[in-house]
Amino acid sequence: MGNIETVLCSSIAAVFFAAFVVAGSMWYGSATTPIELFGPTRYQWDQGYFQQEIYRRVSAGLAENQSLSEAWSKIPEKLAFYDYIGNNPAKGGLFRAGSMDSGDGIAVG
Repeated sequence: MGNIETVLCSSIAAVFFAAFVVAGSMWYGSATTPIELFGPTRYQWDQGYFQQEIYRRVSAGLAENQSLSEAWSKIPEKLAFYDYIGNNPAKGGLFRAGSMDSGDGIAVG
């Protein structure tokens, strides 16, 4: 069993490693926002942030005389993906164990 200094040093190293991965990912452009690294937060999900943004964009498209399918096709894939029930943080987000659907394409809630 180690002493407290060893435990603290290893935890500091783990935090610094994670910070460097995040900073490096954002600096070199593979991820541009924290949501791309960590997924949606519980606050964003519970407030319906992504659902509201999708509704706003579809409504704006319909106001510009686009058809419903045209308006929906303009929604970015990332925005639709963040609104997907499989990303719900209350249900474990993308990092939960087990199957995500029962073979029918419907997310297990």
